[in-house]
Amino acid sequence: MRVLVTGGTGFLGSRLIERLRQRGDEVLCVAKDEMNSAFLKSLGVTVTLGDLNNGISWDPVLSDVECVFHLAGVTRAISSREYYQGNHSATKRLVEVCMTNHSRIKRFVYVSSLAAIGPALDGRPVTEDEPYHPVSHYGKSKMMGELEVLKAQDRLPITIVRPSAVYGPRERDMFEYMRLIIRGIQPLIGFDRKRLSLLHSYDLIEGILLASEHSHSIGEVYFLGSEQVYSMQDVGDAIARAVKRVPVKIRLPHSFVYTVGAIAGMVGTITGKQIFFNFQKAKESVQPAWICSVSKARQQLGFRQQITLDHGMVQTYSWYKEQGWL
Repeated sequence: MRVLVTGGTGFLGSRLIERLRQRGDEVLCVAKDEMNSAFLKSLGVTVTLGDLNNGISWDPVLSDVECVFHLAGVTRAISSREYYQGNHSATKRLVEVCMTNHSRIKRFVYVSSLAAIGPALDGRPVTEDEPYHPVSHYGKSKMMGELEVLKAQDRLPITIVRPSAVYGPRERDMFEYMRLIIRGIQPLIGFDRKRLSLLHSYDLIEGILLASEHSHSIGEVYFLGSEQVYSMQDVGDAIARAVKRVPVKIRLPHSFVYTVGAIAGMVGTITGKQIFFNFQKAKESVQPAWICSVSKARQQLGFRQQITLDHGMVQTYSWYKEQGWL
């Protein structure tokens, strides 16, 4: 099969491309920069550099493509405008191009996010029927991207997947948290028990492929997350076991988290650099629960979580060490 992956040089995109090449697909990739492009080219992937919003000649890119995996997006930005350009406008543009010019496409898979819906407000895992209530610019922009895809479902065979929090080799947010724990500090936000669904990238990629292949998944939306709900302390403790440390647990009040996020965001604006933690991330991190139900994906697609938290953290830590990140 001839497949197009947007955002293929990123954390999840590169993992997906590896899996597609393993099963023998011909893969084309559209990416904004050359990060990891040499690695992808070594796999036999055709890489086209360009911005999805403009500057791409789509006819040669989409020629004979049967499946599009749209993973490109903005997860961290200096200004709110960047979120909407990268997650809403770019998705709208790609959907329009696929609808109007290329009838051979058998499936358009949009990789959205749990953030597009928002946190669990009543303590129960959110389901696919939950109304939108995003709390950050990232979440709102991913929601708007979803709406563009849903509007096209009469003309394009679409499927939307919403990953929960994801970790694994090449992921940088968990890397930063792991580095703190290695240094002996395990920060815990707030004085309540924050809960989350957390999935290893291997399991997420398998879920994305299941969603792209199943005959009944056209026009459907699926959450992909862990079958087990974890607390943030569970996650930190699993990291501590993996790195063989006994860190000091430090509770951070929400007011402190907001303050740090605001200051970091201002530093990013002044320096023109994307900061790991900003005010938008603070708004997301103080929520009591980022948990989702995977019942629909399990029942309709046969999706199951394969990698346990402890095994996944050991594997991720080993990869960071092998690559010289730690």
